Amino acid sequence: MEDMEEAQARLEALIAAAEQAEARVEEWSAAEFAGVADEGGIVAVTDALGTITRLEISPRSRRRLDATGLAAAILAAITTAEEAAAASRDALLGSLHAASGTIA
Repeated sequence: MEDMEEAQARLEALIAAAEQAEARVEEWSAAEFAGVADEGGIVAVTDALGTITRLEISPRSRRRLDATGLAAAILAAITTAEEAAAASRDALLGSLHAASGTIA
């Protein structure tokens, strides 16, 4: 009888952990990550997977920067946003992996 109660408790812990993991993944997948360059004149936004969803270039940045400078600033903003998304993904996966190890 005690084995059955222990198995039921482990099952309930697994279900709760799975629900928590699902909620965290859902929250993460809806997140956006921004990278900024040229003192805020250029903003790149990615989704959780690092796909660019928006790029904003202010008129001030277009006037102030030549083509090479503008390209470098855009690349810097995009890279920052992509790196933030990747860091968030890595943190999520690490925490999910750590949580799965506690349910043994």
